[in-house]
Amino acid sequence: MDKAGLPPGLVLWPSTSTRTNRLCVLISDIHCTDCTVGNQTASETDWQLFFEQLEFAVCNPGDKAQTPSSHRIEELLLILNGDIVDLIRSSKWAQAKVYPWQREHEDFAGIVMDIMADIVRIHARKRPDDSRQPYSGFFYWMRQSVTMLRKSGVRVSIIPIVGNHDKELQVVSDARQLFYEECLGLNGIDIPDSYRSWVAAQMGGKPDEMYPLLPFYVADTGLRMLATHGQWRDADNARATPGWRPDRGWTPEAWRREKYLPFSEPCFGDTVAAGMLSHFIWCTAERIDKSMPGADRLCKLLDEMDLYRPSVSAVVRLLSESRRLARRDPRAKGLHDQVLQCFRESLVGWLAHDATWDSAWKSTRLGLHVLSLLTKPKWYWLDISLMRLMAKVQEPERDITDKRLLELPAFAEAYRKLGLRLHVEGHTHVALEADVQFRQLPQGRNNYTYVNLGAWRDAIVRKRNQGFRRRGIGRALFIFDLARLGDNEDAYRFYARDMTSWGDRLDSW
Repeated sequence: MDKAGLPPGLVLWPSTSTRTNRLCVLISDIHCTDCTVGNQTASETDWQLFFEQLEFAVCNPGDKAQTPSSHRIEELLLILNGDIVDLIRSSKWAQAKVYPWQREHEDFAGIVMDIMADIVRIHARKRPDDSRQPYSGFFYWMRQSVTMLRKSGVRVSIIPIVGNHDKELQVVSDARQLFYEECLGLNGIDIPDSYRSWVAAQMGGKPDEMYPLLPFYVADTGLRMLATHGQWRDADNARATPGWRPDRGWTPEAWRREKYLPFSEPCFGDTVAAGMLSHFIWCTAERIDKSMPGADRLCKLLDEMDLYRPSVSAVVRLLSESRRLARRDPRAKGLHDQVLQCFRESLVGWLAHDATWDSAWKSTRLGLHVLSLLTKPKWYWLDISLMRLMAKVQEPERDITDKRLLELPAFAEAYRKLGLRLHVEGHTHVALEADVQFRQLPQGRNNYTYVNLGAWRDAIVRKRNQGFRRRGIGRALFIFDLARLGDNEDAYRFYARDMTSWGDRLDSW
């Protein structure tokens, strides 16, 4: 422990001298994009429903028809747990022939700003009645809800945690300002000094910075919670530095000394591989002859490619569908050839970039060498086999092992002594929960819980027998810390609310 009685590097969320009734709501992986290579986030209807549920939880924190004054929520913390905006999934990089890892390029900041401007237009403004463009309105509906709650006397804090798809906000300050102002609805004068100081203490920045960096985590002893995006334990989305490697695990004191560079520098998974997938989608959509039979279907598949987990599965489906179309209708043979040519060009181009090799770990580099050799024969069956193998390797975590669970920071002894019992993350896009037990500390119940928030987005899932279906998925975690209740009352509790939506609208095409 350091002089403040905290584990090295840990910075707690600033608390007020007077304890209040609080509600903390967490969602993760919203992925608001500019929609140039598909729309990755949930629909407007889903967001309206979510914010209605949030408002209801604020007004009805208990299980009584009429909430007594001692139960009423006085403060709301809305935590957006990483990958809030997605600055990688955009065709603007390929169009400019600049890639997300080329931070020193003279056009880099301008491209980020162009992407952010479209994100604001699509997700932060009210949709015009006559508009047919993709739309989610997440930030618009969030601001409407927050304004209503503040007018009713509830103090609201919006806390954006940095993920691996929005980390460009950490390096382009103008884009970060646009994000704070237009997306979160916060001008520089609206941001409390306590918030700036908290971020500076955690991230190593300046306490007087007008638009602070996005924090890496939130730790709060009253809520008994530590929330972070989760990329810190993913070697493909964290960079090794002289003072830290991913196998060292959770070490905020080392990250602060290096100003969290492992999570703002370009990485293999989020920046390089994702950037090249966006290039493939854009390139194929540009080259496809729209007059050929089946071209419209393939273009719609391209729009949905990032709704598959892992994304490589979408490439497998696209190649399979174009080949099946070519076999059914000879006129579509050229269509399949176009898709296959774009795929091979993108793959070879990806392997030709130094950043692909430099950002990959040694074990990944070995696989890349094999992949490079196998792309030379240009055999369809080999291409499809390679993609299926890559999809198998990249399958998202469907569960968490006991070993990894026990290594999470909220469950370390020094953190447990502070009263932390709940570890929350996202990143994998797979909603999970798990409970663990340790030797009971002198006070309190011996319950410790891990919650993965999954992602708020539409997803393409395979039907049990054949075919695919599109559905909306989302999970929100509600944590109640009703400090003004008596010790014998239900002062602390949390629940996860999952939402899955199907319908003709989602399967309209």
